[in-house]
Amino acid sequence: MWYDVIVEKIKQLNTKVKEVVITINPIDVDNVIGPEKENITNLKETYDVDLKVQADEKIKQGKSKIEITKIYEDFSE
Repeated sequence: MWYDVIVEKIKQLNTKVKEVVITINPIDVDNVIGPEKENITNLKETYDVDLKVQADEKIKQGKSKIEITKIYEDFSE
């Protein structure tokens, strides 16, 4: 579920994203990362996106904030 949410949000950004930081409630960290970091690995292998996860108790459980920290300046990168 979280993987699909992250991918959909990245697609809506309409830019070639290189790295994003997702801020979530600490309760959601394991689900966002996935078993054996599966979600992080899949994003890297499929979309060449590095995912960084930050926990913040101010974010409600099940909600997230995504921030682009790096984009590809040149699509040949």
